[in-house]
Amino acid sequence: MRMGRNGGSKIYAIFILGIVISLCAAGCDQLPLKKRTEQKATAKPPPQPAPQQTTSSPSAAPTQEVERDYVYDPTGKRDPFQPFIAAQTPVKPLGEEIPATPLQKYDLSQLKLVAIIVGTGEGSAMVEDSEGKGYIIKKGVYVGTNFGKVKTVLKDRVIIEERYKDYTGQVKEKEIILRLHPSAEEKGR
Repeated sequence: MRMGRNGGSKIYAIFILGIVISLCAAGCDQLPLKKRTEQKATAKPPPQPAPQQTTSSPSAAPTQEVERDYVYDPTGKRDPFQPFIAAQTPVKPLGEEIPATPLQKYDLSQLKLVAIIVGTGEGSAMVEDSEGKGYIIKKGVYVGTNFGKVKTVLKDRVIIEERYKDYTGQVKEKEIILRLHPSAEEKGR
């Protein structure tokens, strides 16, 4: 007996349809029906257990556990809802009068190191902001929104030091390096 293409596909379709119907029928038993919920609602509550009889001996006193409410005491603990990674507040240097420069309105990630002049005396460098405007920086100049101070200007990079308070309140220092020719890894960031 030879079946054509249409005969085989009809049998396959009927087989799949049978599986779907059997799965639906099996799932119907698990669906909540209105009659079932009404029956459960009108059902009698389970009988209460009979109270235990107490013994007449004084040494056998009934022991009951008293459930106490737990109260959280936050003293000496950090706030669990405060993020500890992003909780870094910049520290403004005390005792120094910081002249406001246009570079302090940009984040360091928005500045690009385009040139370095190293030769006689202190080195200086040129950074470019996101708008394409260039600025000359040298050692001691404040750069960025977090009061970053140029620490050193080297022939291939500029090292900027930022001070911040972490989530514990301790003042820490972080060095940020602006490279003249960033490597392929840093370009991908």
